[in-house]
Amino acid sequence: MQQTMIIYYGSPHEFGNSSTLADAVAQTAAHFYDVKKVRLNDVSIHPCQGCNHCKEEGTCIIHDDMTALSQEFAQAKAVCFATSVYWWGVTAQTKLFIDRLYMLPKTAFAGKKLYVIAVGEDTLDGVQYELIDRQFKEIAKETGMDYAGYLPVSADDDRPSSDDRETMEKARKLVSGTN
Repeated sequence: MQQTMIIYYGSPHEFGNSSTLADAVAQTAAHFYDVKKVRLNDVSIHPCQGCNHCKEEGTCIIHDDMTALSQEFAQAKAVCFATSVYWWGVTAQTKLFIDRLYMLPKTAFAGKKLYVIAVGEDTLDGVQYELIDRQFKEIAKETGMDYAGYLPVSADDDRPSSDDRETMEKARKLVSGTN
């Protein structure tokens, strides 16, 4: 049985630029992993209440889709977050998911490969790409994950990622380690 990679689609746009790139990652990842796709906009996740019940009692007080999603996350060998850039950061859907991962012990993260795709309209020298990269680097460092790849992309409706062959190739190679 192959190990699992979960790709978290953080954009509300099912066929948008970050989703297109995530699909390209999924194609290559399927050679190495059983790939599961999760559209965060389609699941019910409530905000973390910061009550620490999960740390004290081992369970979250909130009963929503995050219970099952966190268990799947803990079992995965690799994860990829594909997010649009909103206000110099990840989407609300992505942030909610990340915040709720707090319920897991650090052992659930250790050694897991972490990949990130961030798509915004600004040029690649825009600070948002640096901020998102730094956020995920720090998450990986704190949790013991292997920050295995980051793909910042400048694209929009007039310049879709699907029309950029070089970017699509980078997405396909993200999980193969040849990027």
